Amino acid sequence: RSGETLSKAAVFKLRRTLFCAAQSVSYANSDPLLAMSGSEHWLFDEQGRVYLDTRNNVAHVGHANKNVAAAVCAQVATLNTNMRYIHPTVCLLARALLATLPLPLSDGTVFFVNSGSEANDLALRLARAHTGRIGTVVLEYGYHGHTIATLGISPYKFASKRAHPTARQPDWVLTAPAPDLFRGPHRGDDAGERYSDYVRDACAGLERRASLRGDPSLAVGAFLVESGMSVAGVIVP
Repeated sequence: RSGETLSKAAVFKLRRTLFCAAQSVSYANSDPLLAMSGSEHWLFDEQGRVYLDTRNNVAHVGHANKNVAAAVCAQVATLNTNMRYIHPTVCLLARALLATLPLPLSDGTVFFVNSGSEANDLALRLARAHTGRIGTVVLEYGYHGHTIATLGISPYKFASKRAHPTARQPDWVLTAPAPDLFRGPHRGDDAGERYSDYVRDACAGLERRASLRGDPSLAVGAFLVESGMSVAGVIVP
């Protein structure tokens, strides 16, 4: 009910009762955080305690950013529809985004989607439409989303001991080592080239698999890597 006040214990009980257990709660085994508000890089709990937010992956420009909040409120108060109609704002946004990219990407086109999972799912579809191939190379610990397709290219998920039998690594996916200069086997000046060799080997492995099975679609058609690998330990390739 709107305006109803609930204790932290009551909220946690409702969460465990009403939500699927697969939707985990951070620190559930100790003292889960009841985040009531945020500002910039800070979170505030129900007692006003302040936390430095180092884990949130949604508020990219800070919590309660005044410019973002004002723009969202103004647009929702004016119009909220899908992409089958034209509107100046979305066209101007597309142009501004393309302007941030180097050639030839800046001369390309855009898709607007509602999540990273959908973006990566679409990337797979585009790669397959362009190449006619489904073979995909990813890096260990990679996490690319929670759709069926993106789970299949996410070692963080399919390599887990807790992974469901239906969510294991597909035979059209090969994994290369993450380019970890701190924990990985290569840390010198030639590390970039040596880690690149693993990706080349994976691509060649998919080509061999396609040849042995007489199925050209199993050859490499896509390589996915996060621009910042957070699950792997905050690695910037």
